Amino acid sequence: MAKMKRKEAIETIMATISHEDAVISTTGLISREIFEKFDSERNIYVPGSMGLASSIGLGLAISCPSKRVIVVDGDSSLLMNLGSIVTIGNKQPTNLLHIVIDNGAYGSCSEEKSMSDSAHFDKLALDVGYQFVRVVDGQEALKHAILEFSRGSEFILAKIKLGGRRDFRRPLNLANVKNRFMLFLRQT
Repeated sequence: MAKMKRKEAIETIMATISHEDAVISTTGLISREIFEKFDSERNIYVPGSMGLASSIGLGLAISCPSKRVIVVDGDSSLLMNLGSIVTIGNKQPTNLLHIVIDNGAYGSCSEEKSMSDSAHFDKLALDVGYQFVRVVDGQEALKHAILEFSRGSEFILAKIKLGGRRDFRRPLNLANVKNRFMLFLRQT
């Protein structure tokens, strides 16, 4: 049974990763919470593009091999573009940390069940070639799994409770977000 809330998982992720890491966050409440609480030039938000955070993260990892790329994904978003993990496993970038926050539902919508429990993301990630796979359900385990990441394609499945705050503001000036992210990539 999941012990973490979405808020706790996001706080743990953002507090544990390096300030030099590039962060790609999925559509919906995950991006909105990161934007409101941890907005930074290192973050790129993917609102309105459900399922594409992992594909964008892969492209960035391949094009910037010296930069660690952290993808903060959701279970429903990953289900929308399940082929992306097959491609990541095949390409095996050495700098990609793919964290899936799994509440078992379309949490940003009306919390309908997502069927992530039958997808077995951890087994799938291992089968397609991710080099490091962990399943966590608490903040300490999540922090430890992030800190274990050094080089390779890593997949962390973070099981969380359904629910949480929904009234976050949205990242609306996306051109500005993109421009400062591009500047961040050039400077680091």
